[in-house]
Amino acid sequence: MKNTYVRVKGIIKKGDEYLVIRRWVDDHIPTPYVWEFIDAEVQHGEAPDDTVLRAIGELLSVEGIIERIEYTWSNLLGDTHCVGIAYLCSIRQADGANIVLPEDYGEWKWITREEFPKYIDNTYVLQDLEGRAL
Repeated sequence: MKNTYVRVKGIIKKGDEYLVIRRWVDDHIPTPYVWEFIDAEVQHGEAPDDTVLRAIGELLSVEGIIERIEYTWSNLLGDTHCVGIAYLCSIRQADGANIVLPEDYGEWKWITREEFPKYIDNTYVLQDLEGRAL
C-alpha cells in the first residue's frame, strides 16, 4: 500500500538568529534529544499554512507569522512518500521571552546560521538550507 503525507517545517528567524528546539526522541540511545526547527504533519483537510502556525502555537505557546515559503522537499522511504514545505517565519519580538515548550521538548535557543551544523543533525535539512538567503 502506498502512502503520501505532507509535513511542514517552521524556520523562525529573529534578526540574524534562528530558533531551534530540543526534542526528546528515545531513552535507549546515547543522545536522547535532537535539535530541530518546528516540524509538524499536515492533518487531513488542514491547509499547510494553518499547520505551521498551529505547530508554532502548540510547541512554543506563542503566535507565529509566516514570512514566506522558503523551499519544498520530497523523499521516499519504501512505499511512503513525504512531501514537505519549509516556511520562514517570525514571532513578535515581545513573545520571544514567553516561549513555553511541551514536556517532551527539553529546551529552546536562538542560534546563528553558522551554528546550524553544530545543532541540526539532519543532513538533508542542512543540504536544503545550503546557499539559501534566509
